[in-house]
Amino acid sequence: MLWELMQMNNLDFLPKKKILSLFMTCGFPNIIQSKKIFDEILSHRPDIIEFGLPFSDPMADGPIIQRANELALKSDITTKKSLELINKLSKNKQSTSFVIMCYLNTIRKFGLNKFIKNIKNIVDGLIIVDLPFEEETEIKNLLTENNIHLIKLISPMTDRKRAKKILKNSKGFIYYISSTGITGSNKLDHREINNNVKSLKKISSTPVLVGFGVKSKQDVVAISKQTNADGVIIGSALIQKYFDLKMDFNKYLKSLKKFIQEVKI
Repeated sequence: MLWELMQMNNLDFLPKKKILSLFMTCGFPNIIQSKKIFDEILSHRPDIIEFGLPFSDPMADGPIIQRANELALKSDITTKKSLELINKLSKNKQSTSFVIMCYLNTIRKFGLNKFIKNIKNIVDGLIIVDLPFEEETEIKNLLTENNIHLIKLISPMTDRKRAKKILKNSKGFIYYISSTGITGSNKLDHREINNNVKSLKKISSTPVLVGFGVKSKQDVVAISKQTNADGVIIGSALIQKYFDLKMDFNKYLKSLKKFIQEVKI
């Protein structure tokens, strides 16, 4: 029984609808406060927490997450310290799925086998933002051997033929990028999102979550009611509040709590 629990992947037990995934950068705004932020997020029991590993050149991220990366790196966060933080938090993860979002160079620099060894039985999924589908075989096979799902990213620019290849045997969830810009950008086009999500659902039975540009309860409700998506991913909006409150950490924690309560529909 204990062995089965160790092998269980929480992403295989996501709810059918209204899945909530919350993204936060490890080490932001500093290592000590980062732990308090993740404790707050985890206390609300979102379906998924995405842990962003700080990177010096986060090209797919907008200015808000880039700034969070800068602050984290200034506080001397490292990949090793980030993984140690995730490990500590995992003691209380219960049914929440833990997913790491990072860039390929971070993993290569740390060492692929060492990285997987450090996240085994802790992390349920891995999103590698800049990993091309054509180059994923080695990493995907190693992850599969260790019961970690490689989460696939699909954008509005991905044609159906390529989407079929990318999503073949996909597990966990599909990260649908709602716009072609950077994170935290653009207004949501619910009609386009719905058309693209419906198209993805004809290809794969894996849950589809909408990310990039989801900023409020209104956005969450609209995606739930106006599209066939199975849930949302919120990232930049969680971090933005810290800067809106002039980096007052106590006020930020209270604001974060209120915001998460609002978006849990």
